Amino acid sequence: PRSPLDQHAPQRGAGARSGDIAMAGFGGGMPGGMPGGMGGLEGLLGGLMGGGGGLDGIWDNPMIGNIAFHPSQVEPTHLGATAGPIRDGTFDVSGGDKVSYRFYVPSDTAALKAVVYFFHGNAEVCTAMDDVADMLHCQGAALLSIDYRGYSWGTGTPSLTKLCGDAEFCFMQSHALLNAAGCGSARKVVHGRSIGATCAVHLASKFGGKIHGLIIDSGLMSIKGLPMVQMMGPMLFAQQPGMFQMLQEPFDTLGKLASVSCPTLIMHGDKDEIVPYTQATHCHERCAAPDKKLQSWPGAGHNNVSVMYGDGWKQEIQTLLEQAVAFTCDFPAGALVEAHSLSTAVLNGAQGRVLGPQGAERIRVQLPDGEKALRPANLKIIVEQGVEDFPVGAEVEAHSLSVAELNGVRGKVMGIAGTDRVRVEFPAPHGEKALKPANLKMITTL
Repeated sequence: PRSPLDQHAPQRGAGARSGDIAMAGFGGGMPGGMPGGMGGLEGLLGGLMGGGGGLDGIWDNPMIGNIAFHPSQVEPTHLGATAGPIRDGTFDVSGGDKVSYRFYVPSDTAALKAVVYFFHGNAEVCTAMDDVADMLHCQGAALLSIDYRGYSWGTGTPSLTKLCGDAEFCFMQSHALLNAAGCGSARKVVHGRSIGATCAVHLASKFGGKIHGLIIDSGLMSIKGLPMVQMMGPMLFAQQPGMFQMLQEPFDTLGKLASVSCPTLIMHGDKDEIVPYTQATHCHERCAAPDKKLQSWPGAGHNNVSVMYGDGWKQEIQTLLEQAVAFTCDFPAGALVEAHSLSTAVLNGAQGRVLGPQGAERIRVQLPDGEKALRPANLKIIVEQGVEDFPVGAEVEAHSLSVAELNGVRGKVMGIAGTDRVRVEFPAPHGEKALKPANLKMITTL
């Protein structure tokens, strides 16, 4: 049995997999045929600690990567397509690697209301979404299905500590893809299944002004909270029991939920054998979004929701999409704001960053003298430009740089560098520079 998303996984011969694998190695014997017993556990711990970085480097260890990810290679069938219902391509990520994607575009983009960004489970691929795409098209949405490093036709090796950063790279580069398809103005919804929930929550918390809906589907909130990790962790660190407690999660997904403001749907089978249902309840408790729902699927596990609740699953997503289309957020997390008209006069004029919503009536803001929960009426947005405000080909002028000779020099935008800088080609002898938007002024656009 498979979930509504897993059921579309392509068959790849006798060894074909679909759905999530229960952190194989934790759940199905030791990795690489390593024998069980304390000798095997000590050998595993030695391999982990010897991978570089000590305790802090455990999540980057190749042995952990082999346990957490199960990539499959799939050839693209529509690579480079700029028209048609299916468009395959790649996004650039750090280190020169590429992450593959499949973009499912409905025939009538003029009627498009939303684009769903989907991040799959650890044993799935971006191409296995045909039926889900058809369902979303009927609901007025396109689907952008995104892989991880090393999956499908992507390059590199998947990594727990690079997941969220890679999701940022993909999201930033997706704007050009959506604009070219005529759906750049559509509402954006992020949907994460299992380990993919880490990417979805990260984007919803980081880009609150651009994300209008969040779906967490059998979502992983804590790796240390997985049953097999809880069982094996203390055994691995038996000689130093305090080290397991000291080990930090590779992504602070539960912590990031405090910055989420968009409508949020959390769905989970209450008999999930891989990611316990308690992770869904913790997710619902920590999520700051005023409009949030926890949908339990009684009797369902991690990979059989579609068999038991296919119609209900579709209906919940349709409702979330309707909420996303209607959603607005004047004070997204990360926005720069200024306080005014407060009875505490010393706070008037103080500027700070929005941390997230507090209920439906107040906004949490980090001001110079600490965190405050203020009413929207006492805040105003300080407009800032982001990297997406500088299109390729635009003429810009540099200013306020410590390298004084570059101030006042004009150049042409070449693209985005990372997630927070703009690549600009300046005349000789300066050449190409990667500058922050705050140090650029728009002169002309194409």
